[in-house]
Amino acid sequence: MRSLIPSFLTPEFQAIRDPFQSLRREMQDMMGYIDRRLPTNWNNGSELALPVIDLAETKDTLEVSAELPGVSDKVISVTLDRDRLIISGEKKRETEQKGKDFYLTERSFGAFQRIIPLDFEPDSKAVEAHFEKGVLKVSVKKPAEIAVKKQQIPVHTSAN
Repeated sequence: MRSLIPSFLTPEFQAIRDPFQSLRREMQDMMGYIDRRLPTNWNNGSELALPVIDLAETKDTLEVSAELPGVSDKVISVTLDRDRLIISGEKKRETEQKGKDFYLTERSFGAFQRIIPLDFEPDSKAVEAHFEKGVLKVSVKKPAEIAVKKQQIPVHTSAN
């Protein structure tokens, strides 16, 4: 049987005393849930996350650079799906140590995928990819009708 006298230790009383306690607890639960599912750093191969990419745009091309240390060129895939450039692959690492009184084997692996939306639908022949020293460079040529010329826009004031 519950006591009719409020106790300072019950969650109900604490919620009355601090109305934000429930909100704080729910926010911490939510952030913990999100944090467990967010990608982390490459973390020396033990976990695989989204690789770092740099985008640069010129008048005629879009250039993408992705850092993929430790990834073999055989498992990297560059795909063009209409107006999306998709870079994906898999990283595997296996280490083995033998000592006088021990034997240790560690394996880690994971897949990644980066989808880069484009403002245009390029021709498949207009995309080139090169992988060297752990860096993937992809160049996407813009269609002629998309390559916009610079235009100076006049700025007007409301004063006469």
